[in-house]
Amino acid sequence: MTKVPDETKRLRGVRDVLVGQLALLDAIGEAQAAIELNSAIEILNGRIGETPSAEEMARLQRRYFSD
Repeated sequence: MTKVPDETKRLRGVRDVLVGQLALLDAIGEAQAAIELNSAIEILNGRIGETPSAEEMARLQRRYFSD
């Protein structure tokens, strides 16, 4: 077994926890903190080679950058 899959699993686990925390921040109206946390999630997505769906990207865009 190589380290790369283990590292990917760990990063994915952290990312998944952060996604849950993002939902909590959103629920309590902490938009600025949610934006910052979303940046961390995007970095982790890039490191593990995953990207959110087009629908998810559109939802986040509407939610946080609709000004």
